[in-house]
Amino acid sequence: MANRGNLTDAREQTLVSIDPLTGSTNPNTAQILEVTGQGEVTIATTLTEVQLGIRVEGKTATEVQQEVARRSTAVVDVLQKLGAQELQTTSIQLNPVYSFKDNTQTLTGFEGLNTLQFKLPTARAGAAIDTAIEAGANVIQNISFTASDEAVQQARLQVLREAVEDAQAQAGAVFSTLQLTPGKIIDIDINSAGNPSPSPFVFEAADMATNATTPIIGGLQSIEASVSLDILYSPTPAGTLE
Repeated sequence: MANRGNLTDAREQTLVSIDPLTGSTNPNTAQILEVTGQGEVTIATTLTEVQLGIRVEGKTATEVQQEVARRSTAVVDVLQKLGAQELQTTSIQLNPVYSFKDNTQTLTGFEGLNTLQFKLPTARAGAAIDTAIEAGANVIQNISFTASDEAVQQARLQVLREAVEDAQAQAGAVFSTLQLTPGKIIDIDINSAGNPSPSPFVFEAADMATNATTPIIGGLQSIEASVSLDILYSPTPAGTLE
C-alpha cells in the first residue's frame, strides 16, 4: 500500500479506489478495493501542564546564579507541597547582558533563567501558579491542556473502531452497488493524530492580577484516526464482506 501521509492528506484524497492486481489480465481474477474510513472523538481535558521560569538579573554571574538557585528551590518546594505531577527542570540559562553606545559593546551584568515544568488538575492549576509566583517565579512560558492517559487511551480505541466501521460501510456500499463479491482484507493502514499543541505565550508575573486566583480554563481535546483497508473482490455478483 502506498504511503498516505498525514491525516489531513488522507482526508483530501479520494476515500475509495478500485485497482486491478498488477499483471492481472483475467476478468475473473480477484482485484483490490482500497477504502479509507475516518473517526473522531472529542474529550474534555482535565490536566494542565505549566512551564514557568525564574528570571534574575544582576551585576555578576555568581550573584545571579545564587539568586536563581535560591528562588528555584523555594518554587520547587511549594510545588511539591501542592502535589505537582511530573515536576522537572527543563532548562537552566546564564547569559551576559551588554549595553551598546557609540559602536562600543560593554558588559553590564548577567541574566539567569531557570525553567520548571509540571502538571496539575486544571481546577488547581491557577492557585498553584499564584503560589509559585509568590515563592519567586516571575515568567510563565507556556500552558497547555490534556486529558488523562486513561481517557486518551479509551478515546483512541473508540476512534479506531469508528474509522474501521466507516471504512467497512463504504466498502459495503461499493460492493452492493456494483454487485461485486468481497473477499479478504489483505492490508490495513492506521493513521492517528491528537490535537495540536497550543502556541506558547510569555508574560511577566507583574502583569497578573494579585487580588484573585488566576483563572485557568481547559478546553476540549480531539482524537482523530483514519484506517485504510485493501480488500480483495471478484467481479461476480453477491457475497458478504469479510
